[in-house]
Amino acid sequence: MRRLIGFWTIAVALLLAGCGGGGGAGGGGAILQGRVVLVGTGTAPNPPATVIAGGVSVRTDTQNGSFRFGVDPVTRTLTVRTPGLPDFIFNLPPLQVGTVTDLGDLYVGPQKVAVQGRVVNALTQEPVGEARITLLGQRTLSNITDGKFTLNDIAYDPNGAFDSEGTIEKETFLPQRFLVDQPPIDGIIQLGDLLIAPVSSEDPPPAPGNVRGRVAVPLPDTPQFTRIDVYSPPDALVASDTVIVSDSTGAFALWLTPGQYRLEFTKGTRRATRNITVASLQTTLNLGTVNLQ
Repeated sequence: MRRLIGFWTIAVALLLAGCGGGGGAGGGGAILQGRVVLVGTGTAPNPPATVIAGGVSVRTDTQNGSFRFGVDPVTRTLTVRTPGLPDFIFNLPPLQVGTVTDLGDLYVGPQKVAVQGRVVNALTQEPVGEARITLLGQRTLSNITDGKFTLNDIAYDPNGAFDSEGTIEKETFLPQRFLVDQPPIDGIIQLGDLLIAPVSSEDPPPAPGNVRGRVAVPLPDTPQFTRIDVYSPPDALVASDTVIVSDSTGAFALWLTPGQYRLEFTKGTRRATRNITVASLQTTLNLGTVNLQ
């Protein structure tokens, strides 16, 4: 199984804050900073990439891919130009004079694909509009009417060692991650419906999840990076969500809305299945130890 590309690389964020990344901070009145990363390896491009926005360009740092420079606050897009790769265009959030905007990791690769899906309320099955979807440095909002979205210029490497993880955020809803682990067809990856659960401010759910347990595998294997596919209803043919166990002890926690589910646990050739019923967001269901054989 391929490794997982995630967000929130704390060490890189601290490094950027401390040294300012590659390039200078000249230019306009808003500061952009971030990091350019190769989607196939998770490393910085070398030779370096050129980052262009608002008529200003800088080279990325060859060690960590970082950059930092100033632009006019009206700038709306940023282009990453990497030797041997296609150009990638990233939409920028609103910029403000005198404010540093950290764009995080911007991924580039040998191919560009589009990723499409629909954001759906897990309780009502109604589409959710204006949800913020981010994936590999690209960002967009779901359509206000039908909840559909398209992310363009998504970096893809058919020979890469990583799966890509995105996030969905919307006020009054729990943040939700999603996994992109299928190849494109005619340049498009279709994710289908992505479920997000609403939160009641009067009765917030417990942290970090309402379905918990621990994965165990025979030694010398380790439970870390076990894949959990969530199927709802239990006889569904396509998983509605996928989670990768990151804890070295095999501990996991899932957010699942009330309903019936089938959980498929996979680590290499080892597998296990659990059929569960979730009663509420506020009640924790402990699955105990899930042994993969």
